[in-house]
Amino acid sequence: MSNNESYVEVAKIDEIPPGRMKHVELDGLEIVVSNVNGKFYAMDDRCGHMNARLSNGNISQNIVTCPFHAAKFDITTGKKVGEPVLEIPPDMEPLPPKWQKYMETVGKEMSYIKTYNQSTYEVTIEGDVIKIKA
Repeated sequence: MSNNESYVEVAKIDEIPPGRMKHVELDGLEIVVSNVNGKFYAMDDRCGHMNARLSNGNISQNIVTCPFHAAKFDITTGKKVGEPVLEIPPDMEPLPPKWQKYMETVGKEMSYIKTYNQSTYEVTIEGDVIKIKA
């Protein structure tokens, strides 16, 4: 059995242009495949903080920013490079008092949530096909 048999096709190269990402599901795993300057990388798509899809976030060079609380991850390594931002923006309209109390409670609980590095997956290219080892 050759080693390539453990790799699974997830996309065609032209589906993920440079600076773009694609969400794929494979054997119960949610994975984001990213194109950084023509090289492809794969890591877990769910942010370890509040479970948002990183593939819905913003990508800048090799950093993806989570769309929920702006945690940042290095696409090439899966390492967390920026903590989630939990402050309410100063220019936001004040919430009703009951909501403020609720948000204070939620904010305290969220401060205990740990955000870890993302698991990464080996990527190989065969012709115009992107394959990952999961």
